[in-house]
Amino acid sequence: MTLTGRSLVSILDFSNEEVLAVLDIAEQMADALGWGDEAETQPVAPLDRILATLFFEPSTRTRMSFESAMLRLGGSIISMADARSSSAAKGESLADTARIVSSYCDIIVTRHPEPGSAQTIAEAASVPVINAGDGHNEHPTQTLTDLFCLRRHKGTLEGLKVGLCGDLKYGRTVHSLAPALARFGCELTFISPPALEMPEEVTEKVQELGAEPRVTDNLAGALDDLDMLYMTRIQQERFADPAEYEKYKGIYVLDRRLMNQAPEDMIVLHPLPRVDEIAPEIDDDPRAVYFEQARGGVPVRMALIALLLGIVEETGISKRSGLAEP
Repeated sequence: MTLTGRSLVSILDFSNEEVLAVLDIAEQMADALGWGDEAETQPVAPLDRILATLFFEPSTRTRMSFESAMLRLGGSIISMADARSSSAAKGESLADTARIVSSYCDIIVTRHPEPGSAQTIAEAASVPVINAGDGHNEHPTQTLTDLFCLRRHKGTLEGLKVGLCGDLKYGRTVHSLAPALARFGCELTFISPPALEMPEEVTEKVQELGAEPRVTDNLAGALDDLDMLYMTRIQQERFADPAEYEKYKGIYVLDRRLMNQAPEDMIVLHPLPRVDEIAPEIDDDPRAVYFEQARGGVPVRMALIALLLGIVEETGISKRSGLAEP
């Protein structure tokens, strides 16, 4: 098994064993960052590698965590954070952009509003490409971040009971997360209004992977015995009709009343940003781990970058990585 030189467009590009390898290296990266009780931040040697971020859509956590990850690995960054300032505004194709940018860097991270755009870039580029979101299609590195947080709290990814709630139609995070969880044998509950239910192709993929998800529009009734509830916002930017968005805005709000009905060991994740689907009053509930989840994006993306560039081994951090052994 090797991830060196590969791209990550879909979460299913990686096997379960490869997903776990990324999470294991992420744990070591977290130790190197001083996350452990007794861990101290480890020095990082300068890394003669360049990461290019091609973001055609707004981003805070994903872009900044990728850039932070590369800098913490000792590498450098070139960035296109606004498509209006690039040759895309002149009509340059995605494939041509990928060919040119890949000659300037060692790895590319891309976000684009069009489904399938990441695959187009990966096929044209001469370096590994990481999909940081292609329209409503997928967001595989968010899934790795989600799994990292989930495993840290539950000790396993196998056979957990997980509820996915909110905009399942347009929410690309759940389009990656649901198949990944299904492949680890999790029991899934899809919670959404009928108009925003999980796309048929994602449901079919989940079923092919051995899961038969329960479907409901009742959040309160789905909380019974969940190990994890994954809340998502209604994707305002994906609605062609603003009136449709207003119809569903605020349809689910996880508040203290609902948390009082939830299992004592159920954790709450959210890919962020939140709008109104999680009440701030539960932020101090120990089961609300979404800010910790977001923090984990840095070691996870450090691990992924390092593995795709071949500067660490799947078995652990090596001396040539520039990171001291944890």
